[in-house]
Amino acid sequence: MSSCSPLKPTEDMTTASIDLLRSWLKNVLEVGAARWLDDEIDRQHNALDERRLGIALGLVGRKLPRSNLSLSSIDIASAQALRSGWRPDTWRTDEAARVALVLATWRGEKPPFAASVDRLCATGELTEHVACVKGFAIFPSPEGLTSRARKAVRSSIQPLFEAIACQNPYPADYFDEAAYNQMIVKCVFSDIPIETVVGLADRRNKDLVRMLRDLVSERHAAGRTVPEPVLHYIDSI
Repeated sequence: MSSCSPLKPTEDMTTASIDLLRSWLKNVLEVGAARWLDDEIDRQHNALDERRLGIALGLVGRKLPRSNLSLSSIDIASAQALRSGWRPDTWRTDEAARVALVLATWRGEKPPFAASVDRLCATGELTEHVACVKGFAIFPSPEGLTSRARKAVRSSIQPLFEAIACQNPYPADYFDEAAYNQMIVKCVFSDIPIETVVGLADRRNKDLVRMLRDLVSERHAAGRTVPEPVLHYIDSI
């Protein structure tokens, strides 16, 4: 894990995250869609219902548009103040709504929440799974989500891999060195810009540099180019 202790999600942080997501969504959703989402979030707040949650997560795709959140610099600063590395400006409206719904099920008990998130990832369709993985940035019980996060890294489904690898602070804070290195190398293999990975400078280590240098040598030998940020990263002090 990173040398700095990661910010531990708290009940207050969870509530603040939901409030931010709801406010941003209200700015871009039609009144009826915003009201439906508010009702479903309140329903989970008042009485946790995993069956109803699954239905609501599925209905998000029909009830809400898949559009940008259109956040201002002030909105992004508010997100960063709450959780360093959180980039909700890279989320769509349907992803933000699904994350808010899942956050509404938090009852202060880590194992049940982590188990519920794992089930949602396992049973939800791809857009739901991607949204949940992006939500790892702000979900409580982060230690209990490591196994599912590593499965996303191993996935051959590009959107799912990018959900954990790109603009998500979770790996930098909770992956061990081997898992983090694997993710970076896979980014290069998959032509994903490594500059989209959170914590790249802080998580630099000898094994990662060696692995990337070997990869660069193989690509050069095959007559293939390597992105400049990768070359800069392996040569930087």
